[in-house]
Amino acid sequence: MMSVKISAALGAALFATSALAAFPASAQSHDKPKPAHQHVLAAFSTRRLMILPTHYLRMGDSLNWAGQITDQTAYLSSLDDEIAFALSDRGVKKVWVFPTAIDAMVKRNEPYAPDPRAMAAQWLRYPGPKRLPEQVPDPIASQLRTLVALQDGGQLVLLPVELRFESIPDGKECAVLRFVIFDAVRAKIIYMADIASDPQTSFGPALAASLAGHLADQLGPPNQ
Repeated sequence: MMSVKISAALGAALFATSALAAFPASAQSHDKPKPAHQHVLAAFSTRRLMILPTHYLRMGDSLNWAGQITDQTAYLSSLDDEIAFALSDRGVKKVWVFPTAIDAMVKRNEPYAPDPRAMAAQWLRYPGPKRLPEQVPDPIASQLRTLVALQDGGQLVLLPVELRFESIPDGKECAVLRFVIFDAVRAKIIYMADIASDPQTSFGPALAASLAGHLADQLGPPNQ
C-alpha cells in the first residue's frame, strides 16, 4: 500500500471479544504519511457495519485526473460498486450493509431517513481537522444515528469521505480514499485513515479497482 500525505488526527479502534475498545485519537496533526493499519477492518468483520456511498471528489491534482471525470456522481458510484464487490469477497457480504441495501432501506423510510449521499461530512475532507472532536457534531451525528436506527441492530458506519489523486515520482499518481468509521450511537469517530491504490501512469478503471482491493485487504486475503 502506498504511503500518502495527510494532515489529520487519526484514531484507532479494535474490537475485543464482546466490547469496543477504542484507542484515543491523537490531538495533533502529523507531517508524515499515515496509512491505514494492516488488517484494521478485520476487527469489525463480525459486527454489523453500514458502508455509505463515497461523498466527495477532490479536484486540482497535478495530472488533472479528477478533471477527466465528466460525471462525478457516476464515477463515485462506480467506485462504491468496486468497494462492495471487493469487500464482499472477504466474507462480510451477509454481515455488512452496502450502499444498494442502504438506498432501499432509506426509500422505505422516506421522508424520515437522511440521504446517505448527503451526510454533513465536509469537515472531514482532506486535509481534515487538526483535532478530532470528543463527540461527532450535529447534523452528521443525528444523521448517522437515524440511519443505524432504521436497520436491525448495529451501530457502526463506515463513510468513504473523499477520493483524491496524489502525485508520486516518475510522472505517476495514485488514488487515495479518506475513510472514517463511526460509532453512531455514541457519536464517536473510532477510526480515520487514508488508503491508496497502486500507482498508475494514466487515468483509467484500474485505479478504482486497485483502491477497492487495497481497502478490502484491510479485512485479510480473499476467500478461497
